[in-house]
Amino acid sequence: MRSWIGTALLLLLAACAPRSAGSTVTPVALIFPGGVVQGRWVESAGASFPLPAPPLDVDAGDQGLEVLYPYVWQRYLDGELLTSYDLPARARAVRARPEPVVLLEDGLYSPESGWRAFPARDAVRTGQGTFWVNEEGLWRGADRLQGGDFERVVALGRGVLALGRGRALLWPAERELDLPRDWTAADAAGDLYLLTPAGVHRYDPEGYELGFYAGDFRDLAASRSAGVWLLTQGGEPVHLTLELEEAW
Repeated sequence: MRSWIGTALLLLLAACAPRSAGSTVTPVALIFPGGVVQGRWVESAGASFPLPAPPLDVDAGDQGLEVLYPYVWQRYLDGELLTSYDLPARARAVRARPEPVVLLEDGLYSPESGWRAFPARDAVRTGQGTFWVNEEGLWRGADRLQGGDFERVVALGRGVLALGRGRALLWPAERELDLPRDWTAADAAGDLYLLTPAGVHRYDPEGYELGFYAGDFRDLAASRSAGVWLLTQGGEPVHLTLELEEAW
């Protein structure tokens, strides 16, 4: 459902936001595969354009740039608004790949399935269904596949990888992988890319480390088409190839 009212309200809120003459507040930066959002401005190789207001979260996939506000989800392509959805509850995060899904405070939302009352910490939507994780295990829809305490789930190979602290579960192979306990962010682009305080690690689906890029970063995003994107502590983007070599 298109939400022109929601878009108009966002534009109004952005226009009416108080600004002090001497304000030096630094906009919050968000990274996605292909670029960065600084405040309400999207900067990428394909386009540079303003959003109605600073978003809550962003991600990029085959369908375009997914932009999330507390109660509105928008999709952009080449700087143009394609679709806007009203959300039934307050949003937390958006996952664009392989298929888009929004994490709400009280469940999950997709245009095809609507709202589902799944208490997910994280979720990923694939051709095999919607997989999600929490402190009780890895789930597909209403069915629990494996028990465990997981915080993140990504599509990896022909299955999904549920990540906990020091442990990950590859499904449907039901193979456990040993990973660092101190990871802070994760994404997948054929291989697993894991951010720790020391830098970025690359692992294959068997759990073998294939590469490492040292640095102090606060977020990462990766995709097969865009490579690996990192956000420095100062909010600047760093672009790497999938082999963790500098791309610029």
